Amino acid sequence: MVSKRKFFSIVIMMVVLLFLTQFSMVLRDQANQYDANASLSERKADGKEVIEQSEAERKDLSLLISEKSVLFIGDVSGAMGTEVKRWADYVKWDMFSVKSIDEYIQSKAHLPEMIILESEKYAQGEDLDCLERFQKRGAIIVFGCLEDPTLIENNEELMQFLGISKVVSEKVKLNGVKLFEGLLLGGEQIYETPVKDDEKDRQDLTLDVPWYQVGSGTKTYMVGMFKEETSRDIKNEDLPTLIWRNGMYRGSIFAVVGDYLKDGTASGILDGMLTEASEYSIYPIVNAQNLSMVNFPGFADENNAEMMELYSQSVTGVGRDVIWPTLISIVEHSDLKMTCFIQPQADYKDGIEPDSEFLEFYLKQFKEQSAEAGLSMEYKSADSLEEKVDRDGEFFADADSDYRYGAAFAEERDLTDVLNLSEIKLLKNVSTLICEYTEKHPVVSYASDSITLQSVVGDGMHYTYSADLRMRSIQSALGYTNIMLNLQDIFWPQNEKDRWEIMERRFASNLLTYWNKFNCFTATTLSESDRRVRTFLNVDYTESREENVITLNTTKADSWFILRTHGEKIEDIEGGSQTKIEKDAYLIHAEDHTVRIQVDEPGLSYDSRHQ
Repeated sequence: MVSKRKFFSIVIMMVVLLFLTQFSMVLRDQANQYDANASLSERKADGKEVIEQSEAERKDLSLLISEKSVLFIGDVSGAMGTEVKRWADYVKWDMFSVKSIDEYIQSKAHLPEMIILESEKYAQGEDLDCLERFQKRGAIIVFGCLEDPTLIENNEELMQFLGISKVVSEKVKLNGVKLFEGLLLGGEQIYETPVKDDEKDRQDLTLDVPWYQVGSGTKTYMVGMFKEETSRDIKNEDLPTLIWRNGMYRGSIFAVVGDYLKDGTASGILDGMLTEASEYSIYPIVNAQNLSMVNFPGFADENNAEMMELYSQSVTGVGRDVIWPTLISIVEHSDLKMTCFIQPQADYKDGIEPDSEFLEFYLKQFKEQSAEAGLSMEYKSADSLEEKVDRDGEFFADADSDYRYGAAFAEERDLTDVLNLSEIKLLKNVSTLICEYTEKHPVVSYASDSITLQSVVGDGMHYTYSADLRMRSIQSALGYTNIMLNLQDIFWPQNEKDRWEIMERRFASNLLTYWNKFNCFTATTLSESDRRVRTFLNVDYTESREENVITLNTTKADSWFILRTHGEKIEDIEGGSQTKIEKDAYLIHAEDHTVRIQVDEPGLSYDSRHQ
């Protein structure tokens, strides 16, 4: 039996605890300025010059006066020419293009740092003699895609120039490819065709290739792989070589088998080649890791019959009680930040209107999770995109919300329409757009002189080998990613796989496995990333080295770079800070306009041009 004194003490303690608990929640609620976007960056027209430079095509070879330039020989409007141009823009080099080597010879222009040939057909006869002279003078020569093994096999001089000892077969079927460490960040990776039927769709790399064996004096970066029973009698050095380097005299010759320089994978590969052919390399990056939740949350109980059948809850209930807690758990394990692109409703013709009560709930949740709210421009049914934007604007106005949205998601086909609506009140603060990955657009660019475009790099649900290779390349070139999870199929399922328990399992597995090697880069929301993209696109820089001190001069303080070396380590840095990414790779934060990087005393310094 409890005495009156003890009972009174217990009651007092319970009252105090209740008061403290409720009081702390009140304080937290008051301190949570959920209706303000802390990530927002002001829209500003700073892209006009960048757009003009990017669109300019160098036709006057008399302007080729700087070593920091690349000469493309081939169809500059083709897939490879487009990707080389984007890479040149990113590393702040001038790009020039010609349709033949003779056109360049006649111009008597300066020898560029790098010459990229679209294929081996531009290296025949006297053209090959010219390339040999360029290589002896120190040029880096890249064969972007070896297309015709017969043409190569019948040209002994070209085979020797490329470092090919034997053309074993004009076409062979591979089971996978192996990427060695060094060319791209992220280490060695094997892309072998899975045995399980439900995983075989991961293998989407080109596996029907010519079989080239390379000789001594070459360095291999990627090889083809056969099935185990086939490869038992084949030595590793005799496997089909897909990317390699032949170092002769002062220059370097790189060769690629396949279409790896014809999409976004090109940028990191070309940076890797430049690094391999140089004593060191330093180049600007974005340094932003983004996680985009598209079409989440929604505030209208649409398609409720199907949701009740699948989850025994309404659309809004599934979002709040099932999906949101799981997303928080996944994000906390990944150390990334979410940008959630709100879709107030999907069907604007069904008469079911969104409930503003959920807007306040999620804005508070986003604030606590350091997440950002964006706008989704997708919809299931409406008369037009403009009607959807107008209706959404009315919803947010009726909710009496002051939240300013700095980011919006749109499908690539709708980008122009969204830009035409960008001065409407709802979109007037949007400074960056995102869309699915498409080779029509660079990974990061200006959509207009005041709005940036950040492409999705990876689909968190559908992991494929080509997407992984592209992601590694973009991380190597830009320190950037944008992982998307589109939740529209959860609320409007098309097949049995469109279930949250299936989606979240695959998403969590992919996210926590394939991106964890790049957690040295900064987790950002899309508006935070927008600021870094603008800095990256507008920065210019010079670099030089005297003995063991590398001096970096940049036009933008608070910019980011990657320094890649060959065994040398950073001993000291002034004007900035450094983080080790992996062996021989460092993330450099230029906090001032001049950064001095002291590396350990070079003994036998690496300079591949003198091999």
